[in-house]
Amino acid sequence: MNSRATTTIFFTLFLCAITSRANGDGGQVIATATLGQEHAVMMVNPSRATVGMVAVIVRVSPGLLPIECFLSAHGASHDAPIQCALSADPDGLGQRALIECAEASLWTISVRVASADGGLVLNGELQVAPAPPRWQSQSAWMLAWIPLAAFLFIRQAARRQAKQYDTPVELFPPPPNL
Repeated sequence: MNSRATTTIFFTLFLCAITSRANGDGGQVIATATLGQEHAVMMVNPSRATVGMVAVIVRVSPGLLPIECFLSAHGASHDAPIQCALSADPDGLGQRALIECAEASLWTISVRVASADGGLVLNGELQVAPAPPRWQSQSAWMLAWIPLAAFLFIRQAARRQAKQYDTPVELFPPPPNL
C-alpha cells in the first residue's frame, strides 16, 4: 500500500476513535401499564441520563388512543414537581415531553394518560448521573487538530523535498539575438 492510502486509513480510524458517541438507542423503558387488552409504555431518552434535558416518551397500543397525557417529575431535593402536558412525538408513534433534570439524583416520573376507555397512570424512576466535565465531553474535538497538523506538515515536507530534485526545464528557449 502506498503512503497516501496508509495515511488516509490512519486518519479515518483516528477520527472514528475520537468522535463523540452516537445516541441512537431509542431509550430505556422505565414503566409499563395495562388497561384491559391495551398497553402503555413510558421511556426516557437517553438511556444513561445525565444532568440536563431528558425526553420522556409515552407510547400506547392502537386501541388506547390518548386524549391527554400529563407528566409530573421531581428529583430528590425538589419541593415542587415539574408538571407539563405531553405533545405529539415527532416520529408520530406516541406522546413526548422534554424535562430538565437539574440535579443528579433519583427522579420520580409519573404520567397520567386519559383516554375514551378510561385512564391509567405510569410511575417510574430514573437515576440521573452528574454531567461529565466540559473538558471531557469536548476533548475529542479539541485534540482533532493534532493529526490534521501532522498530516499537513508531512505533506508539506514531502513537497519541499520533491522540489529540491527537480531541475528547471525551459520549454521555449529564448530567441537568438539578431
